[in-house]
Amino acid sequence: MKFTTGLWPISAATLVLVTSCGGMSGSDVENAKDPNGDGQTVQRPGYANSQYPDPAPIKEKANPQAVRIGGKPVVQACNLLTVADLVSLGIRAASRPDPNGATFERRYLVGDGSGPLRSSEITYAKALTSGVNHCVYSLEDNQGNQTQEELAVAVSQPAYVPTVDTKPYLADAEPSLTVGPVKVFSKRRKTESPSDASGDAVLVLGDTLVDLDFDLKADKSAGKLQDLGKKVAENFAKQVSAPAGANVIGYDSAAFPKSVAQPCPMLTPDAVTPAIGTDASPMVAETPGTAVGDMIMTNSTKHNYVRIDCERGTGHDNGIDRRALHLTAISFLGEDAAKSYLGSAPNDGQSAPAQVGDEGQVRSKGQTHGEVLFRKGRFVFKLYLADHNAAPDGISGADATRLLVPAARKMLSAFPDQ
Repeated sequence: MKFTTGLWPISAATLVLVTSCGGMSGSDVENAKDPNGDGQTVQRPGYANSQYPDPAPIKEKANPQAVRIGGKPVVQACNLLTVADLVSLGIRAASRPDPNGATFERRYLVGDGSGPLRSSEITYAKALTSGVNHCVYSLEDNQGNQTQEELAVAVSQPAYVPTVDTKPYLADAEPSLTVGPVKVFSKRRKTESPSDASGDAVLVLGDTLVDLDFDLKADKSAGKLQDLGKKVAENFAKQVSAPAGANVIGYDSAAFPKSVAQPCPMLTPDAVTPAIGTDASPMVAETPGTAVGDMIMTNSTKHNYVRIDCERGTGHDNGIDRRALHLTAISFLGEDAAKSYLGSAPNDGQSAPAQVGDEGQVRSKGQTHGEVLFRKGRFVFKLYLADHNAAPDGISGADATRLLVPAARKMLSAFPDQ
């Protein structure tokens, strides 16, 4: 099972590490400036052309509490390649305040939920397309332009991907590379330019398999592929020896100096299960905004915000087959902004008051697009049922009142005061 065209064209014995001069170091973060002195914008080195109040606010927080599935600790995919890792290598995740699954998505496993996890693959999870334990990044250049580059990681372990088999890889005496205890096997896809780097690498340690998919351009990030692969392998070995929970996405920015609402912990099984009609699984799908955004309300004043989306329901690794609750959390700096948002949110259908939090509404369009919009202090939440098979256009307002309003109330009971 040896690939003739490896991820690294040189042997492990002659491996040369290239130190990147790009990206944003810890000192860069500390030196991020507020050019207007109004707390509304942050000027970060390398982001002179950014249109956002802060284009790079993410600072992950370690989560020491490992999750166990089938009695064994989970190796969380997003811990193997973090935003901080990309920054250290001079690689920039795309900057976007409104979450998008193609820009940055984290599927990870949590410690509760009895619903089954369902892999769509017949062997191991492919980072490009699948995985209940999965992380994907789109990249941009130093001018803030999308580069059409992507990095993705998926982890397979027997407890939740029963078809994974690492034995053939472990028995292969000629991997593309060995990094500590980790064996790496890689192959390339054809590209328009021979200097582009597109393909995937399989990393194996014990009974755990990691798939790293890469699509990098010659004049952008392709030259950093060697360091990327080594970083993932090193993190893999660390996570196996000292398992941890999925890192928590945090925001450290002078443009948003207050706490941010985290929607995934609010999607507890007791809130999700009654609404979807079946047991919630341990998988959550999180799409964090990667920038602090600003929006203009009816009073023509700009308000900074941070948005994170999260989805939890059945354990399918693809959104088409999954039945889930989708919760959007928008954090503002003040309660007036949250009130203005609720009052000015577009509404081209029906709306009825709902007793949720400080104020709430059930919105719908006839028998479709039912959702609950509600506020707690300076935080606004939007909740809807995501079911592409049974309800591709959403549920009715009556069903939203029956299913989603009780769920929203339970979610707020799990939301800490902040």
